[in-house]
Amino acid sequence: MPGHAVAAAEVEDTRAAAAQLEQLIVDHDVVFLLTDSRESRWLPTMLGALHRKLVLCVALGFDSFVAMRHGVITDHGGEASGSGQDVERLGCYFCNDVVAPTDSLADRTLDQQCTVTRPGLAPIASGIAVELLATTLQHPLGGLAPALASGDAVDGGDGGVFGAPAHQVRGYLTGFRQHAIVGQASSLCTACSPRVLKAYSQHGFEFLLRVFNNTLVAEEAPHSAVEVEAGAANVPANYSYLETLTGLAALHRQTERMLEDIEWSENDELESDGEFETI
Repeated sequence: MPGHAVAAAEVEDTRAAAAQLEQLIVDHDVVFLLTDSRESRWLPTMLGALHRKLVLCVALGFDSFVAMRHGVITDHGGEASGSGQDVERLGCYFCNDVVAPTDSLADRTLDQQCTVTRPGLAPIASGIAVELLATTLQHPLGGLAPALASGDAVDGGDGGVFGAPAHQVRGYLTGFRQHAIVGQASSLCTACSPRVLKAYSQHGFEFLLRVFNNTLVAEEAPHSAVEVEAGAANVPANYSYLETLTGLAALHRQTERMLEDIEWSENDELESDGEFETI
């Protein structure tokens, strides 16, 4: 897992475990991702994207959940063949994140590690995930089926016997609320972006070790084209390897520079109304 360093004595066991996981994903058509931490979802998410498998992820909070299907990569960058239109690929669990997964388990109690939930939450979330699979499989486009969001009109013209499958279903036991959300794939994603998949394809387990150990060498040239364009001469110590590789580090630095250029001035005339002016 990213941020969980692998000791020298554990390298070969870790290599074997990673190879076994990849072979299991290769040998199956659908992957249900039901792990208990953010970082534990990274490797199967990346491998599922690499081997173009349908991945369904379920994550639980204390009284909330998300059940989602990851977008399937095609030879045409997400184009649904035979549909008559280009469909932008749906995102994975990590596509909306602006930070890389890291150790979220150290020095945390069980209730802070998403291991304590309401009694009915897991069956509700897993049941929705199974229905999401069934709805996706019966659709003519399968994993490339366009997603249905809350508020979309359902008129039967979505091409599936069970209707259009959602991308993400987010539920909250407070008020028994449920929403269907659509999110597109990110070119800076730390799990399914082209840079990550290319790095694994080229370097294999050595790349995984670098991610697990968060290995950064300050003297080396940045790996990301975004980093090069940003003029970064060295890898900053406060960014992870995945953030540097994907370009998230450059994005953060660009944001920080923009914030530094903003000057805030309190307008005396508007102060009484509680309003402020931005210069």
